[in-house]
Amino acid sequence: MSSYRFRFSVRSLPLLAAASLALTACATTTTTQTTVYVPVAPVVTPSSLTPQPVILFNKTKNGRKLFTLNEEFPYCDPGTGKVIVVPRWYVTDFASVPWFGQGVIDPQGPTARAAIIHDYLYAIGETGKREEADDIFYRAMINFGVTEWTARTAYTAVRTGGEKGYGLKDDWSFINPTQPDKAQPAPFAKPKTGAVRVMSKCIGFKELIQTGWRAYPIVTPVLNVPASVTVTEKTGPTDWVQDKLPWPKKKKDEKK
Repeated sequence: MSSYRFRFSVRSLPLLAAASLALTACATTTTTQTTVYVPVAPVVTPSSLTPQPVILFNKTKNGRKLFTLNEEFPYCDPGTGKVIVVPRWYVTDFASVPWFGQGVIDPQGPTARAAIIHDYLYAIGETGKREEADDIFYRAMINFGVTEWTARTAYTAVRTGGEKGYGLKDDWSFINPTQPDKAQPAPFAKPKTGAVRVMSKCIGFKELIQTGWRAYPIVTPVLNVPASVTVTEKTGPTDWVQDKLPWPKKKKDEKK
């Protein structure tokens, strides 16, 4: 029985070969496939309206602990409509509040957020705007939920003894919290004013932040995207016949 099957298979080979040759002239199907590499766009997250200052361990200035921000901190003052954006990595020690007002400043509380804005405005030191910076500080404390007594205490302190800390050159400093021991250059030159724009009564401010808008966009590295690749294949009836033949199909890239 086994010898019969062998004879049948051998006799079938010429028929299959003939069928393969006969189908060679038949129409073939051309398939073209193009692969396009699309870079993944970075996810844009809104800036934090209520940031938590990051303490810089083993870093002090004049005996004060230093803090920084992981993200830029936007704030709109309802009294002036000025949008003030504290850049990320800006270093603060709440020194714009004199020592007799420091007792009401909680580095992890809402008072600190207002103090960061105040420190930033003092670091810029816009000419003739110290009183406005103090007023913005007071309104920010109230806006962040600080009690009237606490806000009034801190405000009185800056109005009474804050003049010496206004516009100091050394207060314009930045530190990356992940690399606290590495010198970090300022992301831009010190501006002449602390406001990046004005929005009447801060209408639309929160909606603006939710869109991912940033006053100081983070520079993302340029990705090298490979060029698109196009592959063309021709298939026809002979491919089906050759798959049935006892000898292996010759690969296209196989050297002759």
